[in-house]
Amino acid sequence: MNTNSDELKRICANCNHCFPSEPFTSDFAICLNDPDYEPYLDDILENQDFSSCQKLIKEKRFSWEQEACPDFDPVELPEEEFPLSPELRSVIDQLAKDGNLTSETFQQAIFEDMVDRIDWASVPVDKYVERLNNAKTPEEIEKAVKSLGCLISLKNKAAFHALFVYLKDLPPPTTVEQTHLRIEILRQLEYARNFKKKLARLLVNDLFRTPSNNTTRGWYTAVFRFFENSSVEIAEKELTTMLDSPQFSHRIKRRVKTILDELNWKSQGYL
Repeated sequence: MNTNSDELKRICANCNHCFPSEPFTSDFAICLNDPDYEPYLDDILENQDFSSCQKLIKEKRFSWEQEACPDFDPVELPEEEFPLSPELRSVIDQLAKDGNLTSETFQQAIFEDMVDRIDWASVPVDKYVERLNNAKTPEEIEKAVKSLGCLISLKNKAAFHALFVYLKDLPPPTTVEQTHLRIEILRQLEYARNFKKKLARLLVNDLFRTPSNNTTRGWYTAVFRFFENSSVEIAEKELTTMLDSPQFSHRIKRRVKTILDELNWKSQGYL
């Protein structure tokens, strides 16, 4: 598909600076040439994350059909310089057949094709780790944790290792917020199906250094739920150490015994 800039209407939808105002697609657009968006461009372009500038977007979003400003930069994608993949060509042909091929849908199809072609399992995680280590607020930390979790779900081993080490190095929680963070980290780590043994060992070691009280109760519950969904072999190997330790209360040991009993019953077909 050749896009001749001389034939394009001077509307925002046909400008390179124009971008959906919501993740992936939207009825409204924003202008990435607007300097007010400069602090948010990395999140918007790399992660389709608009959460940090929602107020700004609501104030400045506009219709795709709005007449272009003097900075109009027409879309131009010569096919001879940017050959389309067979998959992308098929999508574009279908859009044209359905009468839905516009500058906006064309750019969206290219973006989705680009995302599909990324080898997420091999994507470097350095910038994600840096973002996590430099996060100051609970919201920033949770956002960074979820970004790594997304990569973990796409089989990125480096992302799992980074978040695993981050959890391992956390001090025992002393606030409910810190407990909630641990629970969220565990939820993201569980996307890695092939590291349950390694994760199980870390979780039990963490309980040994985490006192059981009202603040940490949620963390204990999350860890025990992890083992309830694990294999009997993993649970027996790691949880048995808790039964032999005087550190844990009778209530906690009863919970551990219940988990082990139920897993054994399941393995024998009784549950």
